[in-house]
Amino acid sequence: MKFNSRGGVSIFELLIYLPALVVAAIVCSRHGFGRSSGWVFTLILCLVRIVGACCQLATYHKETQGLVEAVVILDSIGISPLLLATLGLLTRCTDSISNPSSTKFKAVHLRLLQLLVTIGLILCTVGGTSSTSSSGVYKPQTTTKAGVLLYLVACLALGVIAAVTTLKVSRAPSGEKRLLWAVIIALPFILVRIVYSLIAVYSHDHSFNIITGSVTILVVMAILEEMVVVVLYLGIGLKSDTLAPAERCPTGSGP
Repeated sequence: MKFNSRGGVSIFELLIYLPALVVAAIVCSRHGFGRSSGWVFTLILCLVRIVGACCQLATYHKETQGLVEAVVILDSIGISPLLLATLGLLTRCTDSISNPSSTKFKAVHLRLLQLLVTIGLILCTVGGTSSTSSSGVYKPQTTTKAGVLLYLVACLALGVIAAVTTLKVSRAPSGEKRLLWAVIIALPFILVRIVYSLIAVYSHDHSFNIITGSVTILVVMAILEEMVVVVLYLGIGLKSDTLAPAERCPTGSGP
């Protein structure tokens, strides 16, 4: 395959995500590498995007069905760490709010939300393995469509939880309130990113084809959205207080 603008986008991603990976490692070393910190998923997202960019660049040397499938899979599964990072930050904020009467309700729903994202990840992975033909033609599978739809449901659920949390945020320590505002700012960007994937798998608009579609639309609706969220989360991670190990709760476990 001849080098094109998508290759340029991949180089741009490497320029952003390689330094971001270093910063994410620093943030995780401060807050812990457990799921509860949320930032570990930001680190995972950086890794996914770095590998995805490398796979895209590798197709210019020797395009194979396996490499194309890897690009497709990594594109779709990258949404899951984005959502799980959001869930982790939101959970830390809600855990800081003292409200024992709603603890069980909150824990159950956050665990279900985490499960929803995980199922979406599995479906997108399975669908991606059979989404391209030997000639490189992309055809989204039903499993991929279902997985992306679950991502949308999870994103909307996160929006509801964030909205409800704003009603109680006055009970949270001042330092933890920043996490909620970061999530509220990030959610519209995440939603646009998911909408891009929804159009890509449900419509027949060539402009949204993951492999051969418009690079401009890809950058504006997917690439930049993820970068904004990563920078936002890492920035808030560097400013947030470090919790003692005993204060770090597993995602969805409640305070």
